[in-house]
Amino acid sequence: MAGLKRVALLADGWLASGYNTTPELFAQAWSDVRAALAVCGRDPAGFPNAIATMLVLRDRGPARADAMLAGVLAPMLNRPVEQLRAVLPIGSAEECAEKLLAYARAGAQRVFLWPLADERAQLEVFRECVVPLLAAG
Repeated sequence: MAGLKRVALLADGWLASGYNTTPELFAQAWSDVRAALAVCGRDPAGFPNAIATMLVLRDRGPARADAMLAGVLAPMLNRPVEQLRAVLPIGSAEECAEKLLAYARAGAQRVFLWPLADERAQLEVFRECVVPLLAAG
């Protein structure tokens, strides 16, 4: 909470870490930031937020996502595979959209994506397959 109070007092916005939060934790922290802003006499309506380091892999089958989770992300982040699978937009277009929409409902204004492989191709597939689901959600 002390860090969030410093954000409210000193920052121009709040940037949460995608692999250190869940939609529920994000919603609570964002509520805490807005409350701290009000205490500091700052307008919460004009204070932006975002989630960074949000990893994304949209694949046509689960094998590639599972390999990336187990072989790269879990060891790199020192986190259990299932914990990462639960919060990161990795997998099918529907799975990615579902997770990102949960963060939007939690109050996230922006999400900065980090494609895990074939960056350009991943972003193109994301635009073609996930973005329409986000717009419909």
